[in-house]
Amino acid sequence: MRKGLTMEEKVNALIKEIKQEENKETIAIKLIPNTKVSLTSSNVAGVFYLPKTDSIPVNENGEQLMYLAQINCEELPANNIYPKTGIMQFWIFGGDVNTDSGLGKCTSDINKRVIYYPTIKEHYNVEELADIYRPNEAVRGELISSICKNAPFAMVFEKTKQWVTPQDFRFEKIFDEKWKKYFANNISLSSLFDIDYETASYILDELYTENHIQIGGYGIFGEFDIDPRGFFDDDGNNPHENYTELLFQIYFKFRDEFVISDNFDVFKYSYGVGNFFATRDQLKNLDFEECLYTWYRG
Repeated sequence: MRKGLTMEEKVNALIKEIKQEENKETIAIKLIPNTKVSLTSSNVAGVFYLPKTDSIPVNENGEQLMYLAQINCEELPANNIYPKTGIMQFWIFGGDVNTDSGLGKCTSDINKRVIYYPTIKEHYNVEELADIYRPNEAVRGELISSICKNAPFAMVFEKTKQWVTPQDFRFEKIFDEKWKKYFANNISLSSLFDIDYETASYILDELYTENHIQIGGYGIFGEFDIDPRGFFDDDGNNPHENYTELLFQIYFKFRDEFVISDNFDVFKYSYGVGNFFATRDQLKNLDFEECLYTWYRG
């Protein structure tokens, strides 16, 4: 490292290096409200593809899960994240304000499902789906996570990259290594805020990313939420460290009495960030049973 650099110059060099070196392929998604699409097109809270050989996924109580989103892989820009063909779907349970995956286990499929359909077969039409898809009739009552305004949403995709986000469980190690490089000391940082508050806040601002609705990249979590992939069990093992591939992330802001994303209302009662992560083996095998799911709720 060149001598004579000021503190500010070193910090900016560190930030620049993270942005240039620690990045992952990402597909940013823009949601277009009030846009009807076909049964096989990418969308949030619209219609969905369901082969006549399959049924609506349910939880252990037989309650239907709520359709959240689907991605038609052929509509994506060229990428090394998703398969080239087929449809990826994301389902969550909407009968309880506690919308995590179930029983405190973030890989549980009790209250969520990620389904991959490699080919498009004979499937239900819109009228038939209306007859069989009734998640609001869940025995627990009101559909808590209902899409309440401006649905359905079409998707527009843009290929980009994302540097490691400060909330990602890998960030502290990466930052610690680069801090030692630029500041030539052996002090290990357990947190970014082990340095002074002003400098830490500046770094966070500079590493802020706008790709909140996305496929791939590192992803983000709620304002006060912690990446579950950074936790260790009683034996000192990290059971979730291999869930490195972000299948889908959807992000909603909260303002006043409404849940908003880009100035349109989306979810009732549930807001924040929803993440679906897979391991590399799950992506390779296209089998997403017990992928990792989190939903920050404010």
